[in-house]
Amino acid sequence: MSCERVSCSTMEDGVQNGQAGVENRHANVVRRDIKTVIIGGGIAGLAAGKFLQSEGLDDYVILEASDRLGGRIWSVQVDNNGHRAEMGANWIHGVKHNPIYKIADENNLLTERELHLNSKNIYMTENGETIHEGTVKKVDFAYGTMLTSCEDYFIEHTPIDVNESLGAELERMIKEKLENTAGEERHMLELVYHQRRLLECCISGCDSLNDVSLSQFGSYKELPGRHLVIPRGFSAILGIVKEGIPEENIKLNTPVRRIHYEGLLNNSEEESVCVECENGDIYYPDHVIVTVSLGVLKATCDRLFSPSLPQRKLDAIQHLGFGVVNKVILVFDGPVVEKPTHRVHLAWDPTINTSENLRERWYRKIYSLEVVHDNVLVGWLSGKEALFLESLTDEEVMQDMEKVVQMFIGSLTDHIPNLIRVIRTSWGRNQYTRGSYSFIAVGATQEDIANLKYPLSINLRDGTKKPVILFAGEATHQSFYSTTHGALLTGNREAARICKIWKPEEAAAGRYSDLGLSDTEDTEEEDSSDDEGPCHTLPSSKDESVNFF
Repeated sequence: MSCERVSCSTMEDGVQNGQAGVENRHANVVRRDIKTVIIGGGIAGLAAGKFLQSEGLDDYVILEASDRLGGRIWSVQVDNNGHRAEMGANWIHGVKHNPIYKIADENNLLTERELHLNSKNIYMTENGETIHEGTVKKVDFAYGTMLTSCEDYFIEHTPIDVNESLGAELERMIKEKLENTAGEERHMLELVYHQRRLLECCISGCDSLNDVSLSQFGSYKELPGRHLVIPRGFSAILGIVKEGIPEENIKLNTPVRRIHYEGLLNNSEEESVCVECENGDIYYPDHVIVTVSLGVLKATCDRLFSPSLPQRKLDAIQHLGFGVVNKVILVFDGPVVEKPTHRVHLAWDPTINTSENLRERWYRKIYSLEVVHDNVLVGWLSGKEALFLESLTDEEVMQDMEKVVQMFIGSLTDHIPNLIRVIRTSWGRNQYTRGSYSFIAVGATQEDIANLKYPLSINLRDGTKKPVILFAGEATHQSFYSTTHGALLTGNREAARICKIWKPEEAAAGRYSDLGLSDTEDTEEEDSSDDEGPCHTLPSSKDESVNFF
């Protein structure tokens, strides 16, 4: 693993010489009386802060490494007409029981939404040929059935090798489906199936569907209802979640250098953990909630935590997938396609241009161009092509995308307006995200998410457990990974763990047991049992033990 921002001191500086050595190297803020440090100001971190604030546990600080809150939620204005587009989170995934939908609905963020009930979805080949609607419907029905069959391996507990991939199974099913089809009909069906797989790569956040676990594919839970956008931008959700959090509780431009927790290993209730910031600030909290992305954990966990995390957590971080999904936002000086076209699906021919040179074919991973405004199109792509996009100049991206628009939209209109601006995301090279969102990769299981989410805790002599280092974020939700509602729920989940310690009477009355949709088997019993395997414990002269899971 490598590290950029967390290029910390050596083990001799931090661990072997003790935390006093850490403090002596700096002359900045040193706080010993703070209850909770939240690392990361995305939706999970803000949700955790708001939860603590609402419960009167207002002695906390949110440390955000970048110059803005929101993390992978980021809405931007793209033209002089006030039109906005999403650099990150795009949709409210489902309505029923969705806390993000509840926030949006209660605050009238959806009153202006366009439902696209009468909108058109057009499927085009790279030769500018429109694919017949009947062909698309035939693929949609068959492909939907295939995905359901793949999900059933998990839902029905069908024994299957964890190394089997979703991609291989879909390939087998598609080949079987097309067995008795030939000629032009088969070719058109193959193009639409290929487009569907590119779409699924962006949904899962992977480079290839061969990276996605078949046995775990059904572990993700879809919430009932439509997938909705927020006309004012998804960032409006952040403003509402942030309400009630005092400004002094938020520190921007404050990357964390290292989390020292040797005190926890020594079963010390006082100064069991120390958070050292790059600017020299030091905190000795009772609890730390780590909400950084799985991508950041993959890149920095070997240096971010001192000593190293327990092996089961390290294995989980390594096993789980975290991919790159980027967007290309195209701004024109006039309307591009006639209403009510909502999306132009790009049916690339996978047998054309199979060069290893990504410069020649990166854009062939884009699965559609969505009409988000009359003059604004957005394309999505994933994997190594998405990462390669980040290395191009604006001029190169504009040149390539003008060609793509001409290929797929040229035959739909008499005149394509001028492309005046290109905006592309760069989640892969962003050192504070290192990618877009998580998925369960081949070889991983839902248990890896369970191992990732469990806090590092101290078992005290009275039999109670004190969580010291807690983990939140979309990658720590066993059913809603990759979503904003999953991230928000995990922030609530970890804040509730802390509330149970400091407000035992309310906890005993069940105040923190019903937080909406929770993780699979995420119960109080889970926290005190060995159902997930043996806990990592160390002997103590105080007859206490350190419980890592």
